[in-house]
Amino acid sequence: MVDCSGRCAFLVVLAVAAAALSGLGCPSTRQLAVSTTSHDFGLSEAPWTFKVWNADTSGSILNFDLATNVSWITCTPTSGASTGPADRETITVTVDRTGLAVGEHRGVITISGRGALYAQVIIYATLADDIAVSHTSYDFEESQLPWAFEVWNADTDGSTLSFEIERNAAWIVCNPSSGTSTGPSDRKAITVTANRTGLAAGTHSGAVTISASGMVSKTISVSVSSSGNGAVVGSLNIEDVTSHYSAPYLLDFTFSLRDADDHAVVADPAAFEIVCMEDGDPISASETGAHAAKAANKQLKCVLVLDYTRSMADPSNGDDDGDGISNAIEYMEQAAKESFLDSLSDGAQVGIYEFHRRDREPQKVADFTADKAYLKARIDAIWDEYVQGFPEVSRCWDAVYAAVQEFALGNPGDESRYVVFLSDGRDESSVHTYHDIVDAAIDLGVRIYCIGFGAELDLTTLQVITTQTNGAYYSADAVTDLEEQFAQIGYDLQGQYTLRWATLKQGDTPFEPSFTITYDGKSATYTEADNLYRPSDYAGDTLQGVLRLVPSQGVDTTTVFVRTTYVPYYIREIWLYIESAYAFDVSLVAAADGGLCADWTLVVQNDAELPGKWVEIESPDPTNIFSSIPYAVFGPILRFDFADLIEDETAIFDAVAVDNDVYNAVGQSFIIEGWEEQPPE
Repeated sequence: MVDCSGRCAFLVVLAVAAAALSGLGCPSTRQLAVSTTSHDFGLSEAPWTFKVWNADTSGSILNFDLATNVSWITCTPTSGASTGPADRETITVTVDRTGLAVGEHRGVITISGRGALYAQVIIYATLADDIAVSHTSYDFEESQLPWAFEVWNADTDGSTLSFEIERNAAWIVCNPSSGTSTGPSDRKAITVTANRTGLAAGTHSGAVTISASGMVSKTISVSVSSSGNGAVVGSLNIEDVTSHYSAPYLLDFTFSLRDADDHAVVADPAAFEIVCMEDGDPISASETGAHAAKAANKQLKCVLVLDYTRSMADPSNGDDDGDGISNAIEYMEQAAKESFLDSLSDGAQVGIYEFHRRDREPQKVADFTADKAYLKARIDAIWDEYVQGFPEVSRCWDAVYAAVQEFALGNPGDESRYVVFLSDGRDESSVHTYHDIVDAAIDLGVRIYCIGFGAELDLTTLQVITTQTNGAYYSADAVTDLEEQFAQIGYDLQGQYTLRWATLKQGDTPFEPSFTITYDGKSATYTEADNLYRPSDYAGDTLQGVLRLVPSQGVDTTTVFVRTTYVPYYIREIWLYIESAYAFDVSLVAAADGGLCADWTLVVQNDAELPGKWVEIESPDPTNIFSSIPYAVFGPILRFDFADLIEDETAIFDAVAVDNDVYNAVGQSFIIEGWEEQPPE
């Protein structure tokens, strides 16, 4: 006799479970089945599907519902029914990564029938942050010119990033609207233009969004001003601002002023009404004032890069005088000599590079000098001395990169730095890329200006270089346009200004600098929101002034300028001791050239015992403290002119020192960069 009480109890439990699952109170063998138990979206945003069905073949109906444990997973539909294996319901799954943190994420889809019947599908999705962009915002203001930014894949694993460009306003036009990048060195330029047609008067804001599957999107805010009739608003604009902070407690801003037609506003800075603010509060004009000057009041240094390649020398550019040198080259040379060089101030220093063939490095034709006659003579010599009848393939990027590297030495805080070059933007032979140029120029504080000329113009690349370095782009459609555009660059450089103030704050709390300029009834404001100023980072001795010597070589002469990069309060005299093996004349720098002491008196006399000379300058009223050089000012003071050409490796001076004994009563002093602080005993 067999005891079956345990088996009978087991059968009862099965029957109850089956009844519970069927919901009908009768036994059933229905089973919930799914086509897969997991899926990894990775970086994909494409929908994914799986199937759900009743594995029971009896024909009974199985109703089920779907639910997720996270909000970023969506299932469609969220419920269904199946009568058997042949009746399979398709479920579409999408993921929305908005708001998710960077990294891998896991979620669960639960498919449940009645009672304890259920199945689960595990979902994985990854959010990466590999989209990199060159800018986060841009304001067209009143400019009609296009603007360009760059997009690239920040990942270095060699994978391809495919991205899309979207805009949220019809007036924003992007070209191209998509692209790919395989890494940081594979940057894609996107050109943006503002179409004001139909825009109402006022300022309009929009956004450009760069998105890619599985990536954190990047957004660039864009704004534009419109007059309401498709034209630009007539106003004053502060553009291309760069900031430079230094000790003791100094803030410098270099910028251009532009009018409604995007032309430079050239004026005497004394005509500007300027309000400098720290966290929105105006600084005390009675205790520390703002000093505005032409950017050339800082030592203007520019490298001119000239193109002598085959595309410029091609006979299709004409040869009106039949000398075998194309009109394009002759117009370029003439414009560089007369329209550009002649527009610069007397103290501006210019160097020259040329490029003309791929198997030779770009050549330095002239080092920095203020001697315009010498520079013009060097330009005239390029065709015979360097090109020698062999114009070939472009190495423009190498030439511009070499020009930028000329600024590796020097004092960036006391120099306005520019590179001016002419190109069609096409270069397949250079070792350096235009990205190298941009990176180096940003590091060294160099603004790049370009004249685009040629039949196959790569406008986007040229605009990337100029916009990312706070320079400017100029278009020359014909050789006859070169003179006008070189002249325009020279004029626009005159519309460059530098504003400085010395903060009275000395603590660790950073503040947001801003300033407003009013001129001719129009005002413009700039706020340095991305580079706050922390006074303690730039602490220094406010009583110690700084002088520096800036040499300039000509054809057969040498000039040395004495400049100040910072002046303490109440300086009404300066005594310099000078020794040199070469005869020289010394004079005060004229006010027209930015001279700070043009109306002071100058006395030069021999020392009673030492072999050198004393150069003494004094304010018109030395007993009046308010006849002093303005506090914290910068600019040229003196010039020494030598009748000899003194080579670079030869010392111009044997001794240079400032006599600080005249300041002992109060405590001010000066140092001269690279020289002893006191005269030799």
